[in-house]
Amino acid sequence: MSGYQVPKARIARPEKIGFEVSIPNEKGISLFAFHGRLNTPIVDLQDQTWAADIIRTDQNGRWTYTNRDAELKRGDVLYYWTTVRYNGVDYHRMRQSANL
Repeated sequence: MSGYQVPKARIARPEKIGFEVSIPNEKGISLFAFHGRLNTPIVDLQDQTWAADIIRTDQNGRWTYTNRDAELKRGDVLYYWTTVRYNGVDYHRMRQSANL
């Protein structure tokens, strides 16, 4: 059994609308998946507003999900979980949240 731990995601709001969720690249990662919901905890794995598989790093060498549509207000909370495919095996980091 692997001791691999999915990196904690960095949440950013580079614009007034939308957000980004990213992890750093490391050898062995071939996919980063993001599943999220605004202001309501995710109880079931099918219970999300956004879901995306990222299959390559961005220009900064990070695995990044970018949302350019969410209209956020002060006090909003992003509930999410992430998956990393590391050396061909999927690993999850569940029940995460971030104040936006």
